[in-house]
This record gives sequence, C-alpha cells and structure tokens, in this order.
Amino acid sequence: MNWTRNLSRRRTALLVTTVVLVLVATFGAGCGGDSGGGSGDASASPSGDQPVFRLGSVGDPYDSLNPFVAQYTSSWTALMLLYPNLVQYSNDLEVQPEFAESWTVSDDGKTWTFKVRSGAVWTDGKPITAADAAFTIDTVLKFKDNATAFLSTLIPTVTDAEAVDDTTLVLTLTAPSAALLSDMYFLPIVPEHVWAPLAVGDGAKLKTLTMDPAKETVVVSGPFTIETLDVKGTTIFKRVDTFYGEKPLITGYGFQLFSNADAAVQALKADEIDCAYYLPASSTAAFEGQAQFKVQGFGELPWFVAVNASEKYTKHPELREPAVREALSLATDRSAIIESVNRGFATSGGWPLVPGYAPQYMTEPMPVPDLDVAKANELLDGLGYAKGSDGIRVADGVKMSYEILVYAPFRATDGRTADLLRDNFAAIGVELKQKLLDDPYTPMFGYTDYAMLLTGWGLSPDPNGSLILSTSALLGSSNPTGYSNPTYDKLFDEQSAETDPAKRKAIIDEMAGLLEQDQVYLPLYGGQIVTAWSAKWTGVEEMGSALGFYMPLRKSLFDSLAVQQ
Repeated sequence: MNWTRNLSRRRTALLVTTVVLVLVATFGAGCGGDSGGGSGDASASPSGDQPVFRLGSVGDPYDSLNPFVAQYTSSWTALMLLYPNLVQYSNDLEVQPEFAESWTVSDDGKTWTFKVRSGAVWTDGKPITAADAAFTIDTVLKFKDNATAFLSTLIPTVTDAEAVDDTTLVLTLTAPSAALLSDMYFLPIVPEHVWAPLAVGDGAKLKTLTMDPAKETVVVSGPFTIETLDVKGTTIFKRVDTFYGEKPLITGYGFQLFSNADAAVQALKADEIDCAYYLPASSTAAFEGQAQFKVQGFGELPWFVAVNASEKYTKHPELREPAVREALSLATDRSAIIESVNRGFATSGGWPLVPGYAPQYMTEPMPVPDLDVAKANELLDGLGYAKGSDGIRVADGVKMSYEILVYAPFRATDGRTADLLRDNFAAIGVELKQKLLDDPYTPMFGYTDYAMLLTGWGLSPDPNGSLILSTSALLGSSNPTGYSNPTYDKLFDEQSAETDPAKRKAIIDEMAGLLEQDQVYLPLYGGQIVTAWSAKWTGVEEMGSALGFYMPLRKSLFDSLAVQQ
C-alpha cells in the first residue's frame, strides 16, 4: 500500500493495483482450470466449507510475499491475509481490534499502549506475543536507512517499541499522530523466531526469504497461508484453521495474473475462474444478456497524468512551469476520455485528496477546467514557446515532445487514453508519444527518464495515505511527480500530528490549495474497478467494495464469499 501505505506504492506505487488469480490444478482436491470442476464446483462440502475461490485480474504481478521486499499493491493485499496486524478496519471504516484487543494513549499523545491477544499461534505452533510486534517495529526502525526504508514510511513518528510482557506493547512517538492506527493497519507483524537470525548486519538478509513453500518453511498467522507460489502466474492459498480470528468460509483461494483482458474474460466464461477484475470497460460487452454472470464497477479511483516536475529531470525543465502544466490540463478533453474509454465506469470531477469514505476530512475536489484550447495556446505563447515548422513548440531550444509511460497490461484503457491525450496536446503544439511498460514500478521515480506517467491510486481510510505521496520525503520512491514544496511538507507534518478533526481538515484544505495552485497533477476522472463474476457466488459485492479503493479489508474481503445452494 499505499502506500500503498500507501500500500504504498499503491499503484504508483500505485500504482496502487491489483492482481488476478486463476487456479491451476494443484490445490486440495484440485481446482481444475481446464475442466472447470474440482474444488471450483458449486457444491460445498458436507462440513459446510466452501470451495476454493478462483480470482483473476489484469494487473500487477506479485513482486514478492516477503514483507521486507513487497511493494506492489497486490502483494500487500496478500500480506494482510498472511500476517497479523495490530488493528484493522470494519466494513464501516471504523478502526477495530485485530491482534491488539485494546489500546490507550497518554495525555501528551506520545505513548501508545496496546493490549494484544493471548493464545494466538503461528502456523508452526509457536505463540504470537507482543514481542513479535516489538521486534517487527524495532527491526524496521533499525534498518530504515537501507533494507526497511519502504516499511519505515509506515511508522514515521515511532522511535521505540517495547514488549512489557507477552500481551502488552508500548510504542513511543516523537509527536502525537492522527494516523498511527491507520499505519498499524498496514504494518504486518512477523514472527521473531523466524526473522531475528536475518536481522543482522545491514539487514540485507531480511530480503532473502522467498516465502515459497517449495523452498522453505513458511510461517504466518493469517486466515490463509501459501500453498504454492508463482509471483508471475498462479499463487494458491489455503485456509489456516488455527487462525485466531474469524475464519473464511472458503477453503482457499487462487490468485493469477493475466497478461490481457481477453484471456481473463475467456477463462471466466469457461469456468476456469470465478471472478475477474480490473477489466477494461469494453470487456463488459462479452457478458451482456448472460444471467450466469454479474458485472459491476467498484470504487472511484483518482486517475491522472503525473507530470515530471523534478529538478532531476533536466531534459524538459519547462515542465516545472505551472503554466505549462495548466495548458496541458486546459487542452485535455476529459469528457471524450470518459465516454470512449470508460463507457460509464467513471465519473468526472476533480481529484480529491481525501476519499469520500473519510467525510470528516473530505476536501472539495480540485477544480477541473473546462476544455479551452485557445487559452492553453495563449499560455504557451505567453511563455515564448513558439511552434516550429512541424507544428511542435520549442522550449529553450528543445522540442516540446514528451513520452508518457503506460503500463502495458492496461493498454486497452490507459493506452487508449494516451492516444486521446496525444490528439488533445497536438492542438496546442505539444507532441505526445506513448511508451508501454511491462513493469510499472522499476523505471519510475528516478525522475530522469520520463516526462509523464499515466496512473492512478487508491486512497487509504486515513488522509495520510494520499497526502504523503506529494511530500519531499517520498522523492525517488512513491512521489510520482517529483514535487517538492517545503510549505507542503510542513503542513503535512502538522496535519499528521493534529488529532482534532476540524483543525486537521483546515490544514488539509490548505495543502489542497497548494497542489491546485502548483498544478501538480492533471486529473482525468474517477475510475471504477470493472469486475465480472459467476452469479453462483455471493459476497463478491462486499469483496468488490473493499477492492474498489484498493484496501484489503480483511473482515470483508473473503468472509462473506459463498456459492449459492
């Protein structure tokens, strides 16, 4: 996550996204991809167990299920089903106990005391205690400058974790934190007896566990554990019946990546999977008039063009001019993109910093200008960027010809969007070329190789999840534009420490004003995750609501999934 904690590169991290899963025939009684039978059959077992749920999507692969390596959103979705977290969110987005049963805060807001469960065990039978949580946090702090830099963004104000006894954890903070519980929601607790031998030297050994049960013993304690692992194909999970919390009805689930939407659609129609999500809107036509399938769009993810405004990007310094970014925004025909690409699975409007499901902090959407090509041309003319004989403007001796990065599996949507943007920008003398990426993360965030990035992100229940992505602290990791503003950074720290919702919202509104003024993002639309599934399954709507904002709410993700009797 984010970003994630963003789960944190939540597909821009982000880039926050979601992966897919189809089952192959290696789990339990066999969830047969080719036959469509086995544990994918619609009849539940006599014990009341539900069959394996076979989930598929066009999106990111797992990068790793090692919590010290994972950055992709899909990986973090899995991690939250494999490891304990101190807290979680209810379906109503209220913080509730998970491994921690209760917590108290000191008067100065700098000491948090958590009472954790007793009697919980890891899958190897060893007890889970407050010492495991303290070890996890202290390990992240110890190696925050190298091996655990990514995880350290989850605990920016924590300086110490102490297990007073088996059921008491005390966290010491540098300052009060309005987002601490949200941060703890994302941080996986790992077993000390497995990871302590690796937490030595510079911490590099922490990254060596593969989490592949074919290579090593996997020790977790979530509702699921790993049966087979293939980070670029199919990963199969089985239910953990010793899990301390509420147990899913399904006996397991499969998670498989599809390289294109057509393959996912055909797999669903052939009963090789039960659900496919992250489909392009055009795919929904394949299910029209077929009662055995349901189709729905979930969430409203902000989708935008991130323009490289970093000082490190020297090829096109004119992109650091707010007026240039404003001109690009004025030239963008958003209604055409929504109509032709999203086909009803998107909404117009600005890019909200804070999700609608956190109404106490909700800012007004950033205003999106009407299409105004004439004004866009005036702005660029005023900067002295004249058109050459080929119709392309020249800024400081360099053609305003830019590459926009598009993740290849999303070419059916993002690729088409980039084509429309190319036509839009041509009307103001700006050339746009599309570059497809197989890996949505590694080429990015160095700010030296790309001018624009077409992306979106999920929004965490707490505002910090999206606000942090524009801070200087995440330059080079999860800040997609290279934006750096000391005033914004200061306001971010202030709102993080402000525990009064009304006062915190006032600070967030000021931050929104800065981003609007500086034209950091070119908002396009609020997009939905288009999902299709077999109508024999119930509970997919609840799961989709969770996935719709990229947050794997454990209680609602799989607990309600069942086949109709």
